[in-house]
Amino acid sequence: LIMRKLASIRKIDAVNSIPDADSIEVCTIGGWKVVIRKGEFKAGDYAVYLEVDSWVPHELAPFLSKGKEPKEFNGVKGERLRTVKLRGQLSQGLLLPLEQLTKQIATEDDYDGFDLTDILGIQKWEAPVSAQLAGLVCGPFPSFIPKTDQERVQNIVHEVFVEHKNSKFEVTLKMDGSSCTVYYNDGHIGVCSRNYELMNDEKNKNKVLKNIGIKIYHLK
Repeated sequence: LIMRKLASIRKIDAVNSIPDADSIEVCTIGGWKVVIRKGEFKAGDYAVYLEVDSWVPHELAPFLSKGKEPKEFNGVKGERLRTVKLRGQLSQGLLLPLEQLTKQIATEDDYDGFDLTDILGIQKWEAPVSAQLAGLVCGPFPSFIPKTDQERVQNIVHEVFVEHKNSKFEVTLKMDGSSCTVYYNDGHIGVCSRNYELMNDEKNKNKVLKNIGIKIYHLK
Protein backbone atom coordinates (compact mmCIF):
# COMPACT_ATOMS: atom_id res chain seq x y z
CA LEU A 1 0.00 0.00 0.00
CA ILE A 2 1.53 3.29 -1.12
CA MET A 3 0.53 6.52 0.58
CA ARG A 4 1.00 9.36 -1.88
CA LYS A 5 3.00 12.38 -0.81
CA LEU A 6 0.82 15.07 -2.29
CA ALA A 7 3.08 17.70 -0.73
CA SER A 8 6.75 17.10 -0.01
CA ILE A 9 10.12 18.82 0.11
CA ARG A 10 12.04 18.17 -3.08
CA LYS A 11 15.39 19.20 -4.48
CA ILE A 12 15.30 21.06 -7.80
CA ASP A 13 17.42 19.17 -10.32
CA ALA A 14 17.53 21.79 -13.06
CA VAL A 15 16.10 25.13 -14.18
CA ASN A 16 15.79 25.82 -17.90
CA SER A 17 14.53 28.64 -20.07
CA ILE A 18 11.35 28.40 -22.13
CA PRO A 19 11.57 29.55 -25.77
CA ASP A 20 9.94 32.96 -26.34
CA ALA A 21 9.17 33.37 -22.62
CA ASP A 22 10.74 36.31 -20.77
CA SER A 23 9.08 36.03 -17.36
CA ILE A 24 8.85 32.28 -16.76
CA GLU A 25 11.12 29.24 -16.84
CA VAL A 26 10.78 25.53 -16.10
CA CYS A 27 12.07 23.48 -13.16
CA THR A 28 12.80 19.77 -13.23
CA ILE A 29 12.02 17.82 -10.04
CA GLY A 30 12.61 14.11 -10.52
CA GLY A 31 10.47 13.31 -13.53
CA TRP A 32 8.21 16.36 -13.21
CA LYS A 33 8.31 19.69 -15.02
CA VAL A 34 6.94 22.77 -13.24
CA VAL A 35 6.76 26.30 -14.65
CA ILE A 36 7.97 29.02 -12.24
CA ARG A 37 8.57 32.76 -12.29
CA LYS A 38 11.97 33.58 -13.72
CA GLY A 39 14.64 33.69 -10.98
CA GLU A 40 12.32 32.28 -8.31
CA PHE A 41 14.40 29.10 -7.84
CA LYS A 42 17.74 27.74 -8.98
CA ALA A 43 19.13 24.23 -9.40
CA GLY A 44 20.02 22.67 -6.03
CA ASP A 45 17.39 24.62 -4.08
CA TYR A 46 14.88 22.83 -1.89
CA ALA A 47 11.22 23.71 -2.37
CA VAL A 48 7.77 22.43 -1.47
CA TYR A 49 6.37 20.43 -4.38
CA LEU A 50 2.61 19.89 -4.66
CA GLU A 51 1.37 17.16 -7.02
CA VAL A 52 -1.33 17.50 -9.63
CA ASP A 53 -4.82 16.82 -8.20
CA SER A 54 -3.83 18.18 -4.79
CA TRP A 55 -6.56 20.26 -3.16
CA VAL A 56 -4.66 23.35 -1.96
CA PRO A 57 -6.12 25.44 0.91
CA HIS A 58 -6.71 29.05 -0.13
CA GLU A 59 -4.46 30.54 2.54
CA LEU A 60 -1.51 28.49 1.31
CA ALA A 61 -1.67 29.70 -2.30
CA PRO A 62 -4.38 32.36 -2.73
CA PHE A 63 -3.13 33.23 -6.22
CA LEU A 64 -4.56 29.94 -7.52
CA SER A 65 -8.06 31.46 -7.30
CA LYS A 66 -7.02 34.26 -9.69
CA GLY A 67 -8.87 36.91 -7.72
CA LYS A 68 -12.13 34.97 -7.67
CA GLU A 69 -13.96 33.40 -4.74
CA PRO A 70 -12.20 30.09 -3.91
CA LYS A 71 -14.06 26.85 -4.44
CA GLU A 72 -14.79 24.37 -1.65
CA PHE A 73 -13.96 20.67 -1.26
CA ASN A 74 -14.63 18.62 1.90
CA GLY A 75 -15.26 21.82 3.82
CA VAL A 76 -11.96 23.45 2.82
CA LYS A 77 -11.82 26.51 0.58
CA GLY A 78 -9.12 26.37 -2.05
CA GLU A 79 -8.33 25.12 -5.52
CA ARG A 80 -7.47 21.92 -7.32
CA LEU A 81 -4.05 21.72 -8.98
CA ARG A 82 -4.34 20.79 -12.64
CA THR A 83 -1.85 20.10 -15.40
CA VAL A 84 -1.52 23.26 -17.48
CA LYS A 85 0.45 24.38 -20.50
CA LEU A 86 2.17 27.78 -20.44
CA ARG A 87 3.93 29.10 -23.55
CA GLY A 88 3.90 25.56 -24.90
CA GLN A 89 5.53 24.12 -21.77
CA LEU A 90 3.67 21.48 -19.76
CA SER A 91 3.54 22.26 -16.03
CA GLN A 92 2.53 19.51 -13.58
CA GLY A 93 2.22 20.70 -10.02
CA LEU A 94 3.26 23.72 -7.99
CA LEU A 95 6.47 24.80 -6.28
CA LEU A 96 6.36 26.94 -3.13
CA PRO A 97 9.28 28.48 -1.18
CA LEU A 98 10.49 26.48 1.78
CA GLU A 99 11.42 29.27 4.20
CA GLN A 100 8.14 29.45 6.11
CA LEU A 101 8.28 25.71 6.88
CA THR A 102 11.85 25.25 8.13
CA LYS A 103 10.79 25.50 11.78
CA GLN A 104 8.80 22.29 11.41
CA ILE A 105 11.77 20.27 10.16
CA ALA A 106 14.83 19.56 12.28
CA THR A 107 17.77 19.71 9.86
CA GLU A 108 18.46 19.94 6.15
CA ASP A 109 19.32 16.23 6.24
CA ASP A 110 15.59 15.59 6.68
CA TYR A 111 14.52 17.73 3.74
CA ASP A 112 14.55 15.50 0.69
CA GLY A 113 11.19 13.76 0.37
CA PHE A 114 9.86 15.01 3.73
CA ASP A 115 6.08 14.55 3.64
CA LEU A 116 4.13 17.77 4.25
CA THR A 117 0.72 16.54 3.10
CA ASP A 118 -0.92 16.55 6.54
CA ILE A 119 1.07 19.52 7.87
CA LEU A 120 -0.19 21.74 5.06
CA GLY A 121 -3.71 20.31 5.05
CA ILE A 122 -3.44 19.04 1.48
CA GLN A 123 -6.17 16.66 0.31
CA LYS A 124 -6.41 14.40 -2.73
CA TRP A 125 -9.07 15.91 -4.97
CA GLU A 126 -11.67 13.39 -6.09
CA ALA A 127 -14.34 14.00 -8.69
CA PRO A 128 -17.93 14.09 -7.38
CA VAL A 129 -20.19 11.13 -8.01
CA SER A 130 -20.87 11.00 -11.75
CA ALA A 131 -24.34 11.30 -13.22
CA GLN A 132 -24.16 7.65 -14.23
CA LEU A 133 -23.67 6.59 -10.60
CA ALA A 134 -26.06 9.08 -9.02
CA GLY A 135 -28.38 7.15 -6.73
CA LEU A 136 -26.25 4.02 -6.97
CA VAL A 137 -23.77 4.86 -4.20
CA CYS A 138 -24.54 3.61 -0.70
CA GLY A 139 -21.45 4.94 1.07
CA PRO A 140 -17.74 5.71 0.92
CA PHE A 141 -15.10 3.09 0.20
CA PRO A 142 -14.95 0.75 3.25
CA SER A 143 -12.29 1.80 5.76
CA PHE A 144 -11.36 -1.81 6.56
CA ILE A 145 -10.08 -2.42 3.00
CA PRO A 146 -6.72 -0.87 2.03
CA LYS A 147 -6.57 0.93 -1.29
CA THR A 148 -3.70 -0.25 -3.43
CA ASP A 149 -1.87 2.03 -5.82
CA GLN A 150 1.25 2.25 -7.96
CA GLU A 151 3.75 5.05 -7.56
CA ARG A 152 4.21 7.38 -10.51
CA VAL A 153 7.53 6.91 -12.28
CA GLN A 154 8.15 10.67 -12.09
CA ASN A 155 8.48 10.32 -8.31
CA ILE A 156 10.99 7.45 -8.38
CA VAL A 157 13.42 8.56 -11.09
CA HIS A 158 16.49 7.87 -8.90
CA GLU A 159 15.30 4.37 -7.99
CA VAL A 160 14.51 3.50 -11.61
CA PHE A 161 17.48 5.00 -13.43
CA VAL A 162 20.20 4.76 -10.76
CA GLU A 163 19.51 2.05 -8.19
CA HIS A 164 18.00 -0.36 -10.73
CA LYS A 165 19.57 0.87 -13.94
CA ASN A 166 20.42 -2.68 -15.06
CA SER A 167 16.99 -4.08 -14.33
CA LYS A 168 14.21 -4.80 -16.80
CA PHE A 169 10.89 -3.01 -16.37
CA GLU A 170 7.43 -3.59 -17.71
CA VAL A 171 5.79 -0.42 -19.01
CA THR A 172 2.09 -0.08 -18.25
CA LEU A 173 -0.39 2.57 -19.31
CA LYS A 174 -3.11 3.93 -17.03
CA MET A 175 -6.40 3.80 -18.91
CA ASP A 176 -9.58 5.77 -18.35
CA GLY A 177 -12.27 4.04 -16.34
CA SER A 178 -12.93 2.97 -12.79
CA SER A 179 -11.22 0.36 -10.66
CA CYS A 180 -13.26 -2.40 -9.04
CA THR A 181 -13.03 -3.95 -5.58
CA VAL A 182 -15.24 -6.84 -4.49
CA TYR A 183 -15.16 -7.94 -0.85
CA TYR A 184 -16.79 -10.53 1.41
CA ASN A 185 -17.27 -9.61 5.07
CA ASP A 186 -19.51 -11.39 7.63
CA GLY A 187 -21.74 -12.82 4.94
CA HIS A 188 -21.99 -9.56 3.01
CA ILE A 189 -20.61 -9.20 -0.52
CA GLY A 190 -19.81 -5.62 -1.44
CA VAL A 191 -18.86 -4.07 -4.77
CA CYS A 192 -16.89 -0.83 -4.82
CA SER A 193 -15.61 1.65 -7.36
CA ARG A 194 -12.40 3.56 -6.63
CA ASN A 195 -13.94 5.72 -3.91
CA TYR A 196 -17.43 4.42 -3.15
CA GLU A 197 -19.35 1.32 -2.20
CA LEU A 198 -22.17 0.74 -4.67
CA MET A 199 -25.74 -0.28 -3.92
CA ASN A 200 -26.71 -3.91 -4.47
CA ASP A 201 -30.01 -3.27 -6.18
CA GLU A 202 -31.31 -5.77 -8.73
CA LYS A 203 -33.04 -2.99 -10.64
CA ASN A 204 -29.80 -1.14 -11.34
CA LYS A 205 -27.25 -3.97 -11.01
CA ASN A 206 -26.50 -4.10 -14.72
CA LYS A 207 -25.97 -0.33 -14.80
CA VAL A 208 -23.52 -0.51 -11.89
CA LEU A 209 -21.58 -3.37 -13.42
CA LYS A 210 -21.40 -1.61 -16.76
CA ASN A 211 -20.01 1.54 -15.15
CA ILE A 212 -17.27 -0.28 -13.24
CA GLY A 213 -16.34 -2.30 -16.28
CA ILE A 214 -17.14 -5.91 -15.29
CA LYS A 215 -19.75 -8.51 -16.18
CA ILE A 216 -21.34 -11.08 -13.91
CA TYR A 217 -22.28 -14.56 -15.01
CA HIS A 218 -24.83 -16.82 -13.30
CA LEU A 219 -23.75 -20.45 -13.38
CA LYS A 220 -26.40 -23.18 -13.15
